[in-house]
Amino acid sequence: MVEIKELDGSQTDSDYVTDSEVSDFEELSDIEEEDSDETFLQRIVALKDAVPLTTRNTIYSSVTGLFGLTKTGYSLFRTILWFSSTTALLLVFPLALEADKEQVMIQYEKEQQMLQQSVTPAVQPPTTS
Repeated sequence: MVEIKELDGSQTDSDYVTDSEVSDFEELSDIEEEDSDETFLQRIVALKDAVPLTTRNTIYSSVTGLFGLTKTGYSLFRTILWFSSTTALLLVFPLALEADKEQVMIQYEKEQQMLQQSVTPAVQPPTTS
């Protein structure tokens, strides 16, 4: 035998949409369209009323401190970069040039020795026996 029970509102299935829910959705979309006309700045200014003064001051001091830290870090980075690049130009670059010159001289001397060794056997006087 089939038993019939009456369901209260909290147990109803939401697989279907009623006319009242459709009208609620239309009102909600109208509200969202009105909100989308606001600019980002207007939304931030509206948060002024929602966020307490102490929290705003804390956020402001944190952001200001972060900007100061970033500025100091950037300045330090520039100083270190300038120091290292000028040091490289004044000390390391001439040293590298001298090392390259030395390698060229060694190669030149080796070539000269090779030439002398190849020429030397042809110049030797004949042996008398």
